[in-house]
Amino acid sequence: MEPIQHIRETNSGYEISWKGYLTISYVNEWMDWIKLWKFKSGAILKLNLNQVERIDTAGVQLLLFMKNYTLEQNYILKLDSHSLPVLKIFDVLGLVSYFGDRVKVKKEHSSELEFRYGTKKQSV
Repeated sequence: MEPIQHIRETNSGYEISWKGYLTISYVNEWMDWIKLWKFKSGAILKLNLNQVERIDTAGVQLLLFMKNYTLEQNYILKLDSHSLPVLKIFDVLGLVSYFGDRVKVKKEHSSELEFRYGTKKQSV
């Protein structure tokens, strides 16, 4: 599936939506596209991941690259609306807290993930 992206300007920066696969087959294409970004310093780049259907470790490496690249370019990267495939791989690799973004997990998906956000720990 060809990756599709959309950029929409917002009051605080830009909302970027990705659709499709974030896998080794498309990482070079995404990387080339990212390196073309020219935003003003301090811009908030909100990356909407709700339509990412498949992600592998190469896709995760791309997101890690983006985190570092945006810091170097003085942009603020925020990952948003994580799809279940993204949440699953972040869960397995322990990356949810690394990115530091708010994660919303639908109730029907919570049993498929190990991490817990917004839940109270029960004392034993």
